[in-house]
Amino acid sequence: MKKVRYERVDVFANRPFGGNPLAVFPDARGLTTREMQLLAMEMNLSETTFVLPPSKGSEADFRVRIFVPDMEIPYAGHPTIGTFYVLARAGRIKLKGPVTTVMMEVKAGIMPVEVHASGGRIRKVVTVQNLPEFGPLIDDVGLIADALSLNESDLDLVRAPPQYVSTGLPWVIVPVKSRREVEKASGNASVFTELRRRLPNRIADLYVTCLDPVDPRSSTHSRGLSLVARNVVEDPATGSASGCLGAYLVNRSLVPVKRVTRITNEQGYEIGRPSKIAIEVRTSENGAIEAVRVGGTAVHVMDGNAYL
Repeated sequence: MKKVRYERVDVFANRPFGGNPLAVFPDARGLTTREMQLLAMEMNLSETTFVLPPSKGSEADFRVRIFVPDMEIPYAGHPTIGTFYVLARAGRIKLKGPVTTVMMEVKAGIMPVEVHASGGRIRKVVTVQNLPEFGPLIDDVGLIADALSLNESDLDLVRAPPQYVSTGLPWVIVPVKSRREVEKASGNASVFTELRRRLPNRIADLYVTCLDPVDPRSSTHSRGLSLVARNVVEDPATGSASGCLGAYLVNRSLVPVKRVTRITNEQGYEIGRPSKIAIEVRTSENGAIEAVRVGGTAVHVMDGNAYL
C-alpha cells in the first residue's frame, strides 16, 4: 500500500474552523492522476492540492495540481495560499526578508506567489493572479436570477450587470443591490444546469456580491455558488473569484480607484465560516489594470496519512 501524508488548513481565517478548509498533500510523488482524484473525492472539500517537483524547464519552484471532487482545475486562489503556507511552515521555502517570492506551476501557467513574514513568522500568503480577461456581459439576466432564486429586480443591472471575468479561473460576477439580496440567494440546481448549457464554455460559477458589508472595515460582502456533481455548493472563501471581483470593481469604478486599490472582501458568513480576503489591484497612469493580487492568512488544523 502507498502511504501519503496530508495536512488540513483553514485559509482566509486567523483561527480554526473559519475560512475555507483545504487538504494539502505536500509530497505527491508516486501518485497517479486517478489516485489524486480519488483522494480529492475522499477529502470531499472544495479543493485538494498535490505538490510535485516542477516540470523540466518550467523555471518554477513547485508544481501544484488542484482538484475539486470531480475534476482537476487550472488554478484556484485559496488552494494556492493554503499550499504555500504549508510549504513555508515546513521550511521548504527559505524565507528571505519580509517578502519571499516563489514560482508556482499550475495548469493555468507559471504564477508568482509571495510569502510575507516577520521574525520568521508567516503573516500572509499572496497569490499573484493573471491579468483579467473580461468576457461578455450576461444577457439572460432572468436565468441568472432564477439560478440564485432571486428576482431580476434584486440585481444591480444599471450600475453593475453580470459579467464573465477571469484572472486564472472564470467566474460570473453578479452584483446585487444590498446584503439582503446576497443573504437570501439560494442556488437552484436545475436552473444552474440549464445555465451551464447556455453560457459560453459551459461555465456557471456565480459570485454574488454587494457593496454593503457586515464589517464596516470590509468593502464587499460576497457568496460563491457552483454546480458540483449535480448539486449547488457554496464556497466559504474564494480567492480566484475575489481576484475577478477586484478587477471588475476597478474596471467599472465601483470603488474609489487609486494606482493601488485595496479591497477587503468578506465571505462565508451565511454558512458559519466567516472569511476575510485581501484584494489588491494595481493600475497604470491611464487606468489599465497591471496586476491583481489576492492574499490572506491560514491556520493549521490537522494532519494525517492516507493509505492507497
